[in-house]
Amino acid sequence: MEVVAIKEPQDIIKCFDAYKELRPHLVDAESFVNQVIQQQKEGYTIGAIFDQDDPNAAAAVIGYRDMTTLAWGKCIYIDDLSTRSVHRQKGYGSTLLQHVNKLAKHQGYAMLHLDTGYTRHDAHRVYLRNGFQFSYHHLSLQY
Repeated sequence: MEVVAIKEPQDIIKCFDAYKELRPHLVDAESFVNQVIQQQKEGYTIGAIFDQDDPNAAAAVIGYRDMTTLAWGKCIYIDDLSTRSVHRQKGYGSTLLQHVNKLAKHQGYAMLHLDTGYTRHDAHRVYLRNGFQFSYHHLSLQY
């Protein structure tokens, strides 16, 4: 399984369906592409896996960024990890996590972080199988 770096608009759009399953509020592909381009300017990176049976739409995606915090130092933060429902149980999510884990280690970072919805039990199992531990509570305040 090859993880492909997604950089260009014509490749970003191929990731829309996978992102939409994770982020249902995304309404149209054009706005999605524009949002990703903005985030790329801020250091956001997408890795994708394409299934040989469907080369025009990513089967699974991971979106992440480097960051430095007082609490964690230099680390990679995973914003998004999504596998399209028709491609689940093929190991794509684990492959993407392992890919980013290798990048973090190669760059000399001490940690890899992500947040996950508390009801996403299937995702939790994938994270735990890949060595993640529950270590923080993330709180938010909406306006």
